[in-house]
Amino acid sequence: MTLIQAMQRHPAVTTPDATLCSAAKQMASERTSVMPVVVKQQKMVGMLSAFDLVAGTLGGGLDPDRRTVRDLMWPDPATCRAEDSLTQVRDQMLNLRATVLPVVQANGELLGLVDLFDIADAADNGMAAGPEPDMVKRVRGEPL
Repeated sequence: MTLIQAMQRHPAVTTPDATLCSAAKQMASERTSVMPVVVKQQKMVGMLSAFDLVAGTLGGGLDPDRRTVRDLMWPDPATCRAEDSLTQVRDQMLNLRATVLPVVQANGELLGLVDLFDIADAADNGMAAGPEPDMVKRVRGEPL
């Protein structure tokens, strides 16, 4: 199984100018604890976690209706690339002690998210998923 096959496509995203309140509501409705922060054409510029929201608003006194995601997001988060192997991504996550990584293209465009559960599921499924999708071949520059 490849990273493209294992990752979560179309994750919930927010923008740097969204209010903290709207980001928190979106996280709750999507039942997620982390959201990539994107600008035009899905270019990823940061990440926002539920922990950041709680620490910044309840613990830090920021007004969630007036402050924006930009105030709390972590810019330039660690990412992985679509052509990375599942083993590389797992090792990167373990080294960083990260539970989730954004999957991006070379131009920074967000493709999806992968978490440790996705990696574990892929390891359990092995190669039973079938042939690699065309997108993986395109990323590697292989003929279709």
